[in-house]
Amino acid sequence: MVASYPSRRDPKFYLTAITVLVIVSVASIAIFNWPRPSDGQTILRIYTYDSFMLWGDYPDTIDNRTFNAFEEQYDVDVQIIRLSTDANGIVSKLVAESANPIADVVIGIDNILILQEEARNVLTPYVPQNLTMIDSSLISALDSDHYVTPFDFGLVTIIYDTTEVNTTTLPELANLAFSDLANPSLAGALVTENPHFSSPGLAFLLSEIAVQEKLMGQDWTQWWIDVKGHIDVQPGWSEAWALWDTDSTKHMMVSYGTDPAYSAYWSGDAPSTAIAPIKHNNVAYAWMQVEGIGLVKNGPNPDLAKAFIDYCLSGAVQSNIALNQWMFPANNEVELHSVFDYAIHPDEVSLLNELLPPSEIAVNLTDWLDTWDSIMTG
Repeated sequence: MVASYPSRRDPKFYLTAITVLVIVSVASIAIFNWPRPSDGQTILRIYTYDSFMLWGDYPDTIDNRTFNAFEEQYDVDVQIIRLSTDANGIVSKLVAESANPIADVVIGIDNILILQEEARNVLTPYVPQNLTMIDSSLISALDSDHYVTPFDFGLVTIIYDTTEVNTTTLPELANLAFSDLANPSLAGALVTENPHFSSPGLAFLLSEIAVQEKLMGQDWTQWWIDVKGHIDVQPGWSEAWALWDTDSTKHMMVSYGTDPAYSAYWSGDAPSTAIAPIKHNNVAYAWMQVEGIGLVKNGPNPDLAKAFIDYCLSGAVQSNIALNQWMFPANNEVELHSVFDYAIHPDEVSLLNELLPPSEIAVNLTDWLDTWDSIMTG
């Protein structure tokens, strides 16, 4: 299969451990790449991941298009600092700088990472003045304590290439269950990501635990024991996408439910990517990832930072998310491009997050990952 649209990189990595060496190297990269300060202007620095808003038609000018109005209103130089690291690495950088914070705002901490004490320790809770633009269910799914506010969201599910398979040639796709995926032939056709390094990979692990433990009443570890040696686990989303995109034997991939919209937009036709959500008793399920924007604790410009967070919830910013970030905008008043008719929407599935509350994830995540390691490497 040859992609008919630009290659994609994964901005949504998730690491469970960051070393001091990584912290130092990330700090060096960020400082080296900062734009020169504008004379006489206050600089508002925003930390985020390296592919933030760079998947659209205007990657070279997207920052100006999105944030120029804020800069003019407040006479400020907004610097979007894209760090060559994952969201947890960004948190580690904020920890390293906590005695003398450099950034004002951070974008990209999701509804799993915010459960970690390290993330909360470098943020200050803030309730935006225009929070009513955000659906309350998104706020609850991300962080009801308001350390971070929803910026965008998407559903993690299984996608497949319709030029290779369909519901006729592979009927299981119409009503896909984890029991189907335990079959060696289907397990061997599935590409996923390491849950230590990739948030889709972690979402898939949590999805499997939620379905097997909460819906099926079964030991979640048995499924991984069954698929070990068959399922293809790649380090991250980029590697998984590259394999799925080029290997005709890899029909399915753990990815985002907006991928068909991305395919339709860049091909100018009906997408060659389709979605096969996990089903149980004829109910479709998916995991919702919510990415947030937060106020850096003791940042240099707290009042401007709060105004910037408010601005990022407005249509001026949120209207640019769908076709540049390929996630759903958190602002529920933004009208979506017609290609998003091909995406899977939250109201079309039951959310697996509701089966695994944040408190349960926070207590058990380390043990779950350790157990996964033991199964897959033992």
